[in-house]
Amino acid sequence: MAVKPITGMLRRTLITDLALGLGIGFVMGNAFWYGYHMPRTNARDNYYIKLEAERAAKAQE
Repeated sequence: MAVKPITGMLRRTLITDLALGLGIGFVMGNAFWYGYHMPRTNARDNYYIKLEAERAAKAQE
């Protein structure tokens, strides 16, 4: 009872796993960056711009 040699299966699996891992990682990284990080950073920057404008207006009075 001979077992057929498994040829190319490891390479195909490795390439599939790497492609899926990198693809999903890239998508999730972009989702975090543009879905959470950038909106929070822009909100923080807008808050400090508004705060600085209020301080400048108060200093001119």
